[in-house]
Amino acid sequence: MKMNLVNSYLFRFCLFLMGSFLISFCSSSPDIKVADGVVEDSLRKITGVTTKDLERTLSKNSMGLDDLFVLAVEKTERIALKNEAANQAQYGKNKAMAGFLPTLSYVYNKFYSIPGHTSDPTPLDNYKTYQAIQSENYASLLPSRTTSSNLPPTVGAGSRLLLSFPLSNGLLAYQDYKAYTSLAEQRRMEAKFEAGRMYMEIALAYYNVLQLEDSLNQAEESLHLHLEAAKEKRRLFSLGRILRYELLNSETAVTNAQAVLEDTRSQLEQVQLTLSAMVGMESKIPLENSVPRFKSPNIENVDDVLVKRYDVISSKKGIEVAKANESKAMFGFAPNVAVNTFYSFPTPGQTHTKDVTAQLAITMPLTPLTQYADLEMAESATKQAKLTASQTRRAAVQEIQNAIQSLKNSEKLFGIYEKAYQFALDTLKSQESAYHLGRTSLVDLIGTKISTLNSKMALQKMDYQRHLNRVVLGVATGELPLLTDSQSSEE
Repeated sequence: MKMNLVNSYLFRFCLFLMGSFLISFCSSSPDIKVADGVVEDSLRKITGVTTKDLERTLSKNSMGLDDLFVLAVEKTERIALKNEAANQAQYGKNKAMAGFLPTLSYVYNKFYSIPGHTSDPTPLDNYKTYQAIQSENYASLLPSRTTSSNLPPTVGAGSRLLLSFPLSNGLLAYQDYKAYTSLAEQRRMEAKFEAGRMYMEIALAYYNVLQLEDSLNQAEESLHLHLEAAKEKRRLFSLGRILRYELLNSETAVTNAQAVLEDTRSQLEQVQLTLSAMVGMESKIPLENSVPRFKSPNIENVDDVLVKRYDVISSKKGIEVAKANESKAMFGFAPNVAVNTFYSFPTPGQTHTKDVTAQLAITMPLTPLTQYADLEMAESATKQAKLTASQTRRAAVQEIQNAIQSLKNSEKLFGIYEKAYQFALDTLKSQESAYHLGRTSLVDLIGTKISTLNSKMALQKMDYQRHLNRVVLGVATGELPLLTDSQSSEE
């Protein structure tokens, strides 16, 4: 009686424990809704963007680079997709934790006899019948009302609860837990790396728009100067002071300037639409005229920068995942040990000496061919993860070195173009003085203005290029995009 009471309390406690874990496992993170005006906490942890950042961005009349990144985080699915991959790995951790817990199951068995089937009596049965008749013990010929069975509890007919306590499976669950823990961190690093790629792609479109806007203004100014030069040459041609081919060259220059203007306008419209689509906006976005300035980095050793590369960190986590799976495969050779407890519900017409039965189940693989194959696959996956990490690191080093060199070259070229533009301004100033003194013609002055304008266009183009190269280097080193103070402290 006391034993049954203890077993009853044990079942109640296990039911309560498993119900509590079931409720905790069933809870999931809230859905990420695109373009709802809210930056979910999971996105904030990945990108550093907050709802306040979004509200401040939406209140602006013109957008900067960081504002465009904020819009892309909230209004597109790109980072949200990576976040869901991290969530799935997190749910895998919950699944692994469940492997440590006992499992409770309901078992119901019912047997049906085949109609019309009767078993033929054996010679022993015939002899027992003969002995009963000879001894006039006719009661022994009647069927017995009580039956006994040596069948295990799971085979007998009726309803029962099965409470199984995994022993050796707990080791496998621990390896699963380690693997999913590293996998969740790997997916989170992949999401952060994707945020950096998105920031760099937005920066490319952003600087293209700014450059094309300036190029459009300068193309309009260039067309105006060519028209003015053509007008002056027509006047000179009418006076017989220039030849016809000089006039035709001027008209050709006007036509080329018109083509450049239309081509620039078309490119600008396409890039504006592309930028709007990248950040989840349906209309063109007015951009700020001021270009964000970033300090030039001081990189002495590339290896010191690699610790901030999220793809490098992710590849290292991939090795941890593979090693955990390899350890799990090794445990596949061990015997499976479990303790099963059966609680049989009372059945009318049957008597039970006890309603709780315990069973120790040990399963030892004798032909572990599958286990060998699983181990070989896991070992190969570990080697593959190490090769991937080495490849990722080498690609990261090359990307950083290329970004450093590109930034140095663009800064050097910017200095050269800046000197050239200054010489062009000095030449124009001297040309204007000579024109006012009557020592040069209007056509020569207009030609100098066009040359100065072309020099300015080249300088501004290189200025945007060096700023873009600075952003590329910042993303390559893990410096950009910038995180909020709270998020930086978490890292």
